[in-house]
Amino acid sequence: MKQINQEEQQQREKCQNVKEQLETNNTENSSSSDSQETSGDIEVVVVDTYKFICLRNESDQDKPLGGRQLKVQINDSEPITYTFDPSMELKTGKSVTLYGPDYDESFAGPADLVWEDLKSWKSGDRVQVSLQ
Repeated sequence: MKQINQEEQQQREKCQNVKEQLETNNTENSSSSDSQETSGDIEVVVVDTYKFICLRNESDQDKPLGGRQLKVQINDSEPITYTFDPSMELKTGKSVTLYGPDYDESFAGPADLVWEDLKSWKSGDRVQVSLQ
């Protein structure tokens, strides 16, 4: 049980560090793809450096993700869609990270998901993400 809590803490810190980086850097004028969007109380962060997408529940209530779709478009490519499992719920203050199939397992936590269709992107690519 202690190991799971440590892994959750590492994941939380990873997303928090990314959030702090984004708040202190003006990413609009940067060649980086790091970006964030808020969909209700769920913050969506695209992290260029490690090629992952992090969703974080910033509210004081659990948020159902079941059936919701995460759409990703890289540059002018055809958008791809990830549909969350019907039972998926994002607990208050928690996050879930989606990696592509070529992710580095050393970064993965117990709540992380591998999205087989997610293509990798390069620094400077335009990555558009929306949670619907």
